[in-house]
Amino acid sequence: MRKQIRTTRTDADWTQTGMCYEIYLSTTSPDDLSNLPCELYHFMPLTQDDLPVIVNLLDNPVRWFLECQYGGCSCHFRHLNDVGEMYFAPPEDWYPEDEDNIVATSAVYDVLVGILTDGHKVDLIDAWSNTSLEAITALDVSLSEVDRDSFRFFENRKFHLSR
Repeated sequence: MRKQIRTTRTDADWTQTGMCYEIYLSTTSPDDLSNLPCELYHFMPLTQDDLPVIVNLLDNPVRWFLECQYGGCSCHFRHLNDVGEMYFAPPEDWYPEDEDNIVATSAVYDVLVGILTDGHKVDLIDAWSNTSLEAITALDVSLSEVDRDSFRFFENRKFHLSR
């Protein structure tokens, strides 16, 4: 049985303390991503009334917040911290990652590939709550060059995705 999930964020959600990752996605796809049947993530539609400032960096008209299985944030996915070289790689034995985070990230990768394969555009931003616009750096990322097991989100990065 699927848990009951909120479909919009409250004002309190937008004024977090800066201790959580938030992933925002925009696309040209009209598909309702909130109906995807996965317990490890949930796409929540964004409206003009509940957009945080950072979403202004997204390029496409249909916008989503990617919420993890525990709700309220995007923390429980694979993230690479903004502390050095940014690269895609599968999980490593020397750096343990939660299995649910790995599976959830792979499932989101499949969604992104599907949207791109259908001919739509996709970009996304991974940042801490309350990150300034100036802190975000854009990268072109081809999912035909990054495999499912190596994909992860990069802190303070905007991905222009392609296939």
